[in-house]
Amino acid sequence: MQRSALVFGVAVALVVSPVAQADESPPTSAVQSVAPEAAEAILGQRVDDQEGKDIGRLVDVLVDENGQPLAAVIDFGGFMGVGNRKVAVHWSALHFNPGDEKHKITLEMTPDQIKAAPEFRNPNKAAPVVTPADTAPTQP
Repeated sequence: MQRSALVFGVAVALVVSPVAQADESPPTSAVQSVAPEAAEAILGQRVDDQEGKDIGRLVDVLVDENGQPLAAVIDFGGFMGVGNRKVAVHWSALHFNPGDEKHKITLEMTPDQIKAAPEFRNPNKAAPVVTPADTAPTQP
């Protein structure tokens, strides 16, 4: 008798359990609209030097463990993928001007600094990030 009651109880629990779960709705998420003038997409945007000359394209952003941007990967030079090189530059070297259609992103580095920078090749390895002189870490 106890065995029959136990089997019946398990069977009822199995039948009732999916019904109770079906009544629960999934948690909702909030959706926020961002107006085009309130935000700017930066991947793929051209990057200008301090004189306003087009020097490359921003192709990636490297973030830290908290999601904060540390560096931008810029694809310099080349034509149709030939002769180009990617360099990771410190985030502070970039200046964003969303209101300026012609010069949205400016890189505060000299051509010599860019030429001397190590190439960013493998995203799965530590990235050599070029840091402007005024934000370079100091030696103790």
